[in-house]
Amino acid sequence: MALVVSTAGAAHAAPGTTESAAPSMAQAGAQSSLTTVAVGEEEAAEITSEVLASLSSGEVRIEAPLSALKASESKVSTVSTDDGLFTTVTLPVGGPYSLTSNVSMILDSSGERLQYTETLVSENSAGNFNVTSYVDGVLTNNQDTGLAFMSDAELKADLANAQSQAPGAEGGMQLAEKNTGACIATVLGVGGVVGGIIAYSCAGACAAAAIGVGVPFCVACIAGFATVGGASITAVASCF
Repeated sequence: MALVVSTAGAAHAAPGTTESAAPSMAQAGAQSSLTTVAVGEEEAAEITSEVLASLSSGEVRIEAPLSALKASESKVSTVSTDDGLFTTVTLPVGGPYSLTSNVSMILDSSGERLQYTETLVSENSAGNFNVTSYVDGVLTNNQDTGLAFMSDAELKADLANAQSQAPGAEGGMQLAEKNTGACIATVLGVGGVVGGIIAYSCAGACAAAAIGVGVPFCVACIAGFATVGGASITAVASCF
């Protein structure tokens, strides 16, 4: 809506992500048909404004300060599934948090909020990326990824380099059975570190995502994709 390729980095990202992500993505409907389409600029601005209003009023509570939200970089898309049409809104979160940090919300076809997630990526005391995830304001994951921390500038440079060499979705699907982080990295055309971070984010939030609230996919994963330029959700789903 809403993850980079150093093979070594992706390989290090695999432990603890593939096993935990697989069942949750399946439960969230990753195996059904998913099609995402970015909404028009005017409509996106209106929806983003409504989301910001719910945050400002305290109706929706998040851990990150509102001042850290990058409203001008919001990504709004419609997601068509076998279960209906949904809208996802992703707001990147800036300093003091790292590149893929975000607040994301999923709305039903009537514009009613079904679920919201918050993913905060930061550097921990060990000098690694730490991923903290919340679903509907409840802490679901706080994990040391084991991936050495990099600045946003370094991540973006790695991302740009990886995208120029990306082998495409087919290669990613072939990696799916072996390494979730590597598969995500390949499908998205992103580097191994970012792919690993988003794999951890998906596993942490999706494993605890509420089932039975009418959400047929994991909004936290779509949010992670959105923060680095998106990708085919159908192709990414093949990684889990």
